[in-house]
Amino acid sequence: MSLMNTLTKLALGYAAARGVDKLSKGQGLAGLLGGGAQLKGSEPGTAEQAQAAKALTGPAANPMQNIMSQIQQGGLGALFKDQGGLMAMAGSVMGAAGVSGMIDKANAAAAQPQTEEAAHLMLRAMIQAARADGHIDEAERKRIIDTVGEDAPPEDLATLRALLDAPSDPEALARDTPEPLRAQVYGAALLTITVDTDEEAEFLDRLGKAMELPEIAINQIHMQMGLQPLYH
Repeated sequence: MSLMNTLTKLALGYAAARGVDKLSKGQGLAGLLGGGAQLKGSEPGTAEQAQAAKALTGPAANPMQNIMSQIQQGGLGALFKDQGGLMAMAGSVMGAAGVSGMIDKANAAAAQPQTEEAAHLMLRAMIQAARADGHIDEAERKRIIDTVGEDAPPEDLATLRALLDAPSDPEALARDTPEPLRAQVYGAALLTITVDTDEEAEFLDRLGKAMELPEIAINQIHMQMGLQPLYH
């Protein structure tokens, strides 16, 4: 499963590039949830959920450090095994009816062996998210290849370069993603970007809608990953 190793390397590289340790250390959720681009929600509960998120500012909270540790220990699928932390907290605060079933499916998928197919889908999501602002320049392309390492298996590097050359198409990605993997694939895209531009927010909106993920569930994924809700 070499492609899963490539995925994990790239995920850790993006997380490190975002400076998550420095961003979150000593600031709790107050430092993580502030700023960034948001969209007006169109589904019931999203505005109340976003408002509730502002209250989650405990000094001990440090979700992004936990994410780094989980990726190192168990890959991206490990992010969705634990229903504790922010996802469950937000669900408890909002009484998010209907979301628990989606979370259960994500947990079941995470508990299954991580396949090359799943890794390929998550890599597609990460590369497309990196292109959310319209392009991947040569410097970012080189950084991605360097993160994976020139000593990676040739077939993995070929796959990565093909994804870098492919156009962004979140709807096609959603069509190719089995329902139990959709939360994981969306989370992989989110790991790549900081959601501080309208283009990034609109890309995630397109991807989430194509994945048929409820807005309240998307907000929970953002909160679990140390970001403010996408919808307010």
